[in-house]
Amino acid sequence: MDNLRIATYNIRMETPEDCNDLWRDRKENVMKIIQGYDFDIVGLQEAKESQLSDLRKMDHFGYFGQGRSNDEGNEYNPIFYKKDKLELMEFDTFWLSETLKFEEKAKRWDADCPRICTWGYFRIKASGKHVYVFNTHFDHKSENARYYSADLLNQKISQKSEDTPVFITGDFNGESTERFYQIITSTWKDAVRTSSHHVGPKVTCTGQGFNHELSWDKYQSIDYIFTNKATKIKKTAVITDRFNGRYPSDHFPIYVDTTLI
Repeated sequence: MDNLRIATYNIRMETPEDCNDLWRDRKENVMKIIQGYDFDIVGLQEAKESQLSDLRKMDHFGYFGQGRSNDEGNEYNPIFYKKDKLELMEFDTFWLSETLKFEEKAKRWDADCPRICTWGYFRIKASGKHVYVFNTHFDHKSENARYYSADLLNQKISQKSEDTPVFITGDFNGESTERFYQIITSTWKDAVRTSSHHVGPKVTCTGQGFNHELSWDKYQSIDYIFTNKATKIKKTAVITDRFNGRYPSDHFPIYVDTTLI
């Protein structure tokens, strides 16, 4: 049987605004989590070019993904994967817009930033089975953009084989009460919510920074992993590891242990 550990992790972009938690001080701990928890595939969000330069030092991982723009606001939603276990067969990046390309605000449903989805089609070397992973980051301001982005995502993924395992990872910037969530879960199952064995809290984002001692009900749940009926969920977890009292990011990584049916 084919077992995979799939994860999603918003690593927080590199910015001088995080004066007490600069990327140079966090990067080793981000990589400790990715490697220490033995992710087979992880979709990242908010990755800047400079951060990718550091992360590519994890040389047993391959990665791919296109940036969302050509300015200082450029970010990637890269997908990292274990090269010894998986062969990348096909990949692409499309924009969450009316044309699937970079568009100005009006044609991306008033999203504050251009938003993208990066996807990969993998072959598991040991068995020859295949799996799709779609990794995205929805807009943080426009609820309308999140709704239409979810609808677009459903349309794009539904073009793939129903019999092939599919995982959707990402920071969706909204709670489960929003319309985008209803759209996605009309077709896909929320791995954490449907898991019979979950470890850790079910919240995923501090919304406050890197070192807050809030009760869990004060945190947000905006990061998700969705999947289809071609997978069996064995375990899910939200990782809240801290290093010297600080979180490596203002988001917690989620992973799912799954068996491909």
